[in-house]
Amino acid sequence: MTNEEFQSLVLQQLEKINKRLDSLKEGQLHLATRLDNVDNKVDRLELRLENEVIDKMRALLDGFTLRGDQIERLQKHLDERLDSIETDTRYLVARVARLEKLAK
Repeated sequence: MTNEEFQSLVLQQLEKINKRLDSLKEGQLHLATRLDNVDNKVDRLELRLENEVIDKMRALLDGFTLRGDQIERLQKHLDERLDSIETDTRYLVARVARLEKLAK
């Protein structure tokens, strides 16, 4: 093999390597673009979580946590309602008993 043939062969191989490098660079740019898109989507999801979901979770948790005075007021209200229902039930039982007695 002559010196010129060797140089020609080396140049051909270098061209192949350069083409391969160009292809790898293009692939790297494509991957970088896709990674940027993914980063943007992640950022939007994080903002959405912060703005929407976390606020909604806080509101739900606030609804489940009652202060002591709220519990006492709720207990008093429920006791009053239960007393009212109990009174109404006694009246209805007495009336049914009276009507049954009249029906005999």
